[in-house]
Amino acid sequence: MKRRVWQRILSLALLLAMAIILVNPVTAQAKTKKIKLSYAEFNIPQESYIESKAKTINKTGNYKVEIKKQGKSYSGFIKFVAPKTKKYTFTFSNLRAKGKSSCLAYVDFSSPTGIEDQIDTIDGNSKGGYHNSYPFAYRIPGKKRGYNVAKRTVYYQLTEGQVVYINVVNNYYSTKGKKLKFNLKIK
Repeated sequence: MKRRVWQRILSLALLLAMAIILVNPVTAQAKTKKIKLSYAEFNIPQESYIESKAKTINKTGNYKVEIKKQGKSYSGFIKFVAPKTKKYTFTFSNLRAKGKSSCLAYVDFSSPTGIEDQIDTIDGNSKGGYHNSYPFAYRIPGKKRGYNVAKRTVYYQLTEGQVVYINVVNNYYSTKGKKLKFNLKIK
């Protein structure tokens, strides 16, 4: 008799625990890291200059990136060092600056050539058909369709330790904000 009561109590406790887990599941959430990029001129294709300005990322994950405005443009470099050999996905989204002012940002990917102080643009694949320069958001006040690319995903096959410089630039449209912000997901 005692054994049967004990089994029922354990069964009810197990049932209660399962109900709690189903109602409130345990979820693992990736931590988003914040990166502030220093302003860097986008038309200086020298490795030493880029190295002095770039923020280094050597892990996949989610990043909130911020670039301060200089003059009428935003420009900054991210240095990504591939942790292992595989196909990497770079997704740029949620571009924003102050207000609803027009904003067109694009990213260029380049890599050191092995020749002193030289870099070379590298081609990747994108759903939009671009190969060198990838626009990833475009807002025109008052326009609702045809002008917005909410996010851009670019794919690269990289080898372990390979360095890729990612230059993010917004210089075609002046925005009112002092900072340009966007999300970057590397997977």
